[in-house]
Amino acid sequence: MRAVLAALVAAAALPAAAVSLEDFRDPEDGRFDTSRFLLDLNGFLPMPLIVTEPAIGYGGGAALLFFDRNAPAPGEGARAGRFTPPDITAAGGIRTENGTKAGFLGHLGFSRDGNWRYLGGVARASLNLTYFLDTPLPGAEGELGYNLDADFVVAEARRRIAGSDWHAGLRYLRAETTSRFDAGRPDPVPARDLDVTLAGLALVVEYDDRDSIFTPGSGTRLQLQATDFDPRYGGDPSFRLFKAAANSYAKPHRDVVVGGRLDFRGSSGETPFYAVPFIELRGIPYLRYQGERVAVAEVEARWNLDGRWSLVGFGGAGRASGREADLGSAETRWAGGVGVRYLLARAMGLHAGIDVARGPEENAFYLIVGSAWR
Repeated sequence: MRAVLAALVAAAALPAAAVSLEDFRDPEDGRFDTSRFLLDLNGFLPMPLIVTEPAIGYGGGAALLFFDRNAPAPGEGARAGRFTPPDITAAGGIRTENGTKAGFLGHLGFSRDGNWRYLGGVARASLNLTYFLDTPLPGAEGELGYNLDADFVVAEARRRIAGSDWHAGLRYLRAETTSRFDAGRPDPVPARDLDVTLAGLALVVEYDDRDSIFTPGSGTRLQLQATDFDPRYGGDPSFRLFKAAANSYAKPHRDVVVGGRLDFRGSSGETPFYAVPFIELRGIPYLRYQGERVAVAEVEARWNLDGRWSLVGFGGAGRASGREADLGSAETRWAGGVGVRYLLARAMGLHAGIDVARGPEENAFYLIVGSAWR
């Protein structure tokens, strides 16, 4: 543990004399906690990235996060008595065993009065993925490997509505993509999808009264998003993506948090094959089950053992359907598992840990920082 603390101190944007090991001790229980270092001392947090996503294989990397507390002056905050999230700047990169690599730089900010949220970021990725065929080709066993090269730019701004817990705003996304299949383009993938620039404008509406944006213990988050991709925004194809989601948390007991998640996604138009919605559950690889309409339901319970360590159990199901079928007749895919968490920063409600999950076809484990639900 002392080696970890020394690395954090060395990375801090402060004179060494201004940071001590006591800055990583929680005054409430005397245990390791990063709240003061990150919020009061505006510290840099070097973080190893462990990649366990089955879709791209095992790997790792590193990220550097900077937290800048943006607390409002007394009487100025729009949500009195609630924790004001810090501004977060992050940069990092990863590489996995199958040759996937990616790098990113991003910033999440909040206005001083809490009425504005803004996000900006750039990323470059070369992803080695698998395309799953509905009807297996001879010798292909239903799976074809492909590489997706992409450069991303995203910008978003949201405004609080009349001092409430509702926000609304716009998001702009642009991505230049190139796709190449290992054994030639399969028939279901049109040639136009191989080299394409995507550009879209999204209307984002959100309700959020959670007690933490990191690892919530109570409250609800509702999300409605409609993204229009069209040449008038600077891209090539014309298609639309839709999302409606709800995450809710409650405490039936002082040591237990129970959460529920409902998520519906849809697409229409000339949606590139890699942008079609998919079932997103721990235990199921990304892009494994895709469809023009996707619905997911999941529950999670977190049991606090001693104020720092918690046990987690979760389970869910999803359905994906194409043009020729509806969700009611689609096959249900189940996944679930267990995990462990440590309260890393009490002031932010930030937990981190590991989940082990089982899906329809394989086991997987995940490093979780904050919430597993996006």
